[in-house]
Amino acid sequence: MRGYGQYCPIALAAEVFAERWTPIILRNMTLGCTRFGEILDGAPGLPRSVLTARLRSLQQDGVVRREQDGRATSYHLTDSGRELAAICTNLGVWGTRWREAPPEHRDPALMLWGLARLIDPGSLPRPRVVARFDITGKRSPNRFWLVASFSGNEVCVHPPGFGEDAVVTADTDTLMRWQAGRHSLAQAQKAGTVRVTGARWAIRELARWGTLNPFAGIQPAHAAQ
Repeated sequence: MRGYGQYCPIALAAEVFAERWTPIILRNMTLGCTRFGEILDGAPGLPRSVLTARLRSLQQDGVVRREQDGRATSYHLTDSGRELAAICTNLGVWGTRWREAPPEHRDPALMLWGLARLIDPGSLPRPRVVARFDITGKRSPNRFWLVASFSGNEVCVHPPGFGEDAVVTADTDTLMRWQAGRHSLAQAQKAGTVRVTGARWAIRELARWGTLNPFAGIQPAHAAQ
């Protein structure tokens, strides 16, 4: 990215932060992504070559630190990177209040990926929790399994081979609002926009997952008018 040629601190920071895909990369790293593939999984549409270039640039700017353990490479935010990543949170607050994703950008797979990154495996009531999500009004793939376990979380598009503790049936809009913390699972059930079946303890756990979004409770500006 060509610099602004200004001494202004805003211009200097924007030279790093305002590069296309950089905020998404920082967001994913804030969610705990350290491997190249993990960062890529949470950024649909990001070319591998661009991610390579952005990570190299962020290393040069002192925002990201690259670590090598044998043949395994990982990426970590530096103190500078963590401070810059906090801007992503503030940006998300503004985006929650003043922006609305159009229907074609509401990807249930990405929503569930983000949810899986927010679930702390150590907080689970059992060693493994499996929730199936059936998305109505969407072409295949429209069935996903979120597997949360003490060893880590993942989202599958094929049966993971474990018993299902709960099944959620909802459209994409309802899933988005629940994952974003805009309405609770109980509210969605009462409104008839979601159907949940399964063990009582698993449904309670799903209700908790709907509160994990860092922007939960932030009311969109248009809703307050």
